Amino acid sequence: MTNSARKSLFAWWSALTIFLGAFLLFQVQPVVSKMILPWFGGGPAVWSTCLLFFQVLLLAGYAYAHGLIRVNRPWVQTAVHAVVLLAAAATLPIMPDAHWKPIDAATPTLRILKLLAVNIGLPYFALSATSPLVQAWFSRVLPDRSPYRLYALSNVGSLGALLTYPFLIEPIFPTFAQDWIWSCLFGLFAVCCVALAVYMAVATRDEAVESAAAPLAEWEVALAPTWTDRLGWLLLPALASVLLMSITNFLCQDVAVVPFFWVIPLSLYLLSFIICFDREAWYRRRMMSLLLAGAVGVLCLAMLEDHLSDFVKKYITQVDIFAPMGNIFVEAGVYLLVLFLVCMVCHGELVRVKPKPRYLTEFYLMVASGGALGGIFVALVCPMVFSSYIELNLGLVAAFMLSMAVFWDSMWTSWLLNRTWRKGIAFALGFAALLVVVRAQFVATSNDGKLSLRNFYGVLTLKEHYRDEPENHIFELLNGRILHGSQFQSSDKRRTATTYYSTNSGIGLTLLNYQRTSPLRVAVVGLGTGTIASYGSPGDYFCFYEINPNVPMVAQEYFTYLKDCGAQIDIALGDARLSFERQSPRGYDVIALDAFSSDAIPVHLLTRDAIELYLRHLKPEGVIAVHISNRHLDLKPVVGGIAETLKLTGVIINNDQDEFVGEAASEWLLLTRNQDFLRIPQIAAASTPLQGAYTPIREWTDEYSNLFQILDSLPTWLRSGIRVWSNAVSPASVRPHASGAMAPAKSADKAG
Repeated sequence: MTNSARKSLFAWWSALTIFLGAFLLFQVQPVVSKMILPWFGGGPAVWSTCLLFFQVLLLAGYAYAHGLIRVNRPWVQTAVHAVVLLAAAATLPIMPDAHWKPIDAATPTLRILKLLAVNIGLPYFALSATSPLVQAWFSRVLPDRSPYRLYALSNVGSLGALLTYPFLIEPIFPTFAQDWIWSCLFGLFAVCCVALAVYMAVATRDEAVESAAAPLAEWEVALAPTWTDRLGWLLLPALASVLLMSITNFLCQDVAVVPFFWVIPLSLYLLSFIICFDREAWYRRRMMSLLLAGAVGVLCLAMLEDHLSDFVKKYITQVDIFAPMGNIFVEAGVYLLVLFLVCMVCHGELVRVKPKPRYLTEFYLMVASGGALGGIFVALVCPMVFSSYIELNLGLVAAFMLSMAVFWDSMWTSWLLNRTWRKGIAFALGFAALLVVVRAQFVATSNDGKLSLRNFYGVLTLKEHYRDEPENHIFELLNGRILHGSQFQSSDKRRTATTYYSTNSGIGLTLLNYQRTSPLRVAVVGLGTGTIASYGSPGDYFCFYEINPNVPMVAQEYFTYLKDCGAQIDIALGDARLSFERQSPRGYDVIALDAFSSDAIPVHLLTRDAIELYLRHLKPEGVIAVHISNRHLDLKPVVGGIAETLKLTGVIINNDQDEFVGEAASEWLLLTRNQDFLRIPQIAAASTPLQGAYTPIREWTDEYSNLFQILDSLPTWLRSGIRVWSNAVSPASVRPHASGAMAPAKSADKAG
């Protein structure tokens, strides 16, 4: 083989190794995050903490690559990296053992970081070093070719890993199979990487050891990066990282914490890297910066809806131009567009100041440092410093300022700004626009609540209404933007069950009409304000399972449902699934599932495995009440399919009363084998059969769930297509109704 052919083979080998390493690097993120998600409550902070870990370890891998390349002995580099890869392979497979499950809700961030470090730390560290290390080897063997397109290729591999996970890997393979497939591919990667390192060492064995330490040529000195360049390498990726994590948190808080809502923002983040690093011409400064400013402006105007709607209707148009933002896909689309444009501007500007290959590993080290800095700010600093999710608002202001700075820099010498007075007008207009953006963030973060608390599990806000009207004076508890309970403050109404738990609700009718032969035993997954305790009587037993330690504090200090209840009250802190797993059968008469993560029940509480666990703690004649009130998800197919599998009869109880203070519409599903309970006149009159009220979908288990099958906001044709795909993957898991009917899915009544 000629020398030219060998170098061509080396180039292709480098590309393959980088692509496979990047694929594994990003495929493992949703795999391992989904594995541990149920152990820590299924909230968005689990993914944020995992993403922080991956960013910090990516930084460590880049630092290792930067240090290893400075050892100017190719065989030493080869030997050291081979040892690292061998040590990483020895830690496989990556699935955490059950002993890592937390026994309480304390220090979840530290526990997640420690779990990830032990189980995935070394393999991820080795993968993190691949791109800069192989690019440095590539530059050494092929000094006449630019290595930066390999960085774009690595992001293609990363993007491929993310996009295949929710649509191919997750629907087809159970979690344990994902673990073993990934581990086998890591072994293949390790072999490719070691072979590549050996070839590099052989190909460069005739080079002088001192060559890399030779004095810089004059042209290289002139092109050496400045500290301004290095500051850009740090701050630009930091801003992109802040927006990535904060917008991902926003999406997860409002719908559900599932891999898809992790994957899409991260995919857009990587796509911007691919576009910018593949070819500099793809990034058009003026156009991208102007688009970013416009997108942030539109988002800010939507934030000012309450202040602008009357003005718009009076002077501009009677059409409700703000209505589309009420659709989750439109709202999410605007935020994702802003994220993509921010990343394009940040990474486009990053490419403009990228160094010569001599400084390649230092460049990547600073870029990774910026990403980790943004992750630390969002995942660690903000929860400790702020009482709301203000990082998104700070990021939007910074993004708008960056867009204006880039636009002005690109236009400063153009005909448009070639006069001082024109520059003055441009500055005044930009400053006015900035004031609007800042004002919108103040409106978005303004909080008229009595109390606001933030921790790993979310933001709790206590609000007071109608203080001057004793009969309507009420306290409300919100998690994010979603109402989680309220209580009247007057002595004659404070024991009144309000919102989703009124006497006409599914849980209210269940507890009022359950035929008891002994004191009632009730388990409630999710404490909220403790409203359900208002149904307790002396001798009864109520156990509330709550993962957020702030919730019991607020419920006991600002609400009186728990202290006014005559029943015995216990509060079990920690994830409900884990608590039920550790407990012996409790013999509950009723189990109420009301554990919301903003507007969605965490997936791991609604799988077949979870319902089977609840049944172990339920009396044979007991009832499971599932609160499915939701703005975006139709949970009837999920619960209905599991009910049929487990031979449970299900009914739906809708309560549409939401016209007065303290009322909120609700939808509950009651699951039971107790036919006598369902024939009670009050239950029979208020309920409709669950069977036939939904289109069957593939059954949700701990190994499988698919959010798109139940998104109300999706077009019918798209949701049907997703269901067809899921059924094709595993047709046996779809069970038709006993009647054979396949009724169209009905939309859930929305509450909150």
